[in-house]
Amino acid sequence: MVSKTAEIGATEHLRSKPRRPVLAFDVVPAYRQYELRLARYQDMVPAVRDLSRSDEVLEILDVGSGTGPAKRFIDHAGVAAHWTGIEIHPDRIELCKQLGYDRIIDDHDLEKGPLPIGAGSFDVVIASHVLEHLDDASAALEDWMRVLRPGGLLILGVPMHLGLVARLARARFRHRGRKRPRAHCHFFSMRSLKELLSPYPVSAIRGFRLISARKWLPLEDYRWFYLVNRRIGHRFPALAAEVNVEIRKPVQ
Repeated sequence: MVSKTAEIGATEHLRSKPRRPVLAFDVVPAYRQYELRLARYQDMVPAVRDLSRSDEVLEILDVGSGTGPAKRFIDHAGVAAHWTGIEIHPDRIELCKQLGYDRIIDDHDLEKGPLPIGAGSFDVVIASHVLEHLDDASAALEDWMRVLRPGGLLILGVPMHLGLVARLARARFRHRGRKRPRAHCHFFSMRSLKELLSPYPVSAIRGFRLISARKWLPLEDYRWFYLVNRRIGHRFPALAAEVNVEIRKPVQ
């Protein structure tokens, strides 16, 4: 039986209790069994697991940890890790503590300076749907790479737009500014994302959500629908609503 606390904290996307007890990808409570909004975390698992060794415990930094979905999915895969989270919302901080984060940095504004962390401290840095909220995205990327160890892995989750839609969104932002504090200030197309990432050795850009049915249609209860979205998204990430980016820090 899923506890009420677990249901509320399963993912920042859920605003109310799911209509029925469903575990997305057998991991967290959700609306549908293969909810595509949670596929971003399922997609992280293989690369992190590949870094894992039976006699090692990974050091993972979760930037904007939210309610801890990345940790839930990676823990479910059996990856041994020490987790550090960066989060400022009190309710999410409390949930992350319950989930077993070893350390939570709760007093750092990502837009006001580098992380209070030494260089080369982590094997993995995860920043899922964070970059688009930061005014100086280039500085954030540089800092996240700084805290990675040589050979470490940076995983970015980024919402995507088709080229014209992205240009219109950027024009609207220039005219109106942010609707609210910490709202989106970047609207990425594949071209603009690749321009931002050009200084870094990107090893993969994968999409996995093209048509999201979620609450209104039962399609996300079927594995074939998830697999079709993933296959097309992996081959044509520019068409996806969001992508995961993997960057390996060179071994010097």
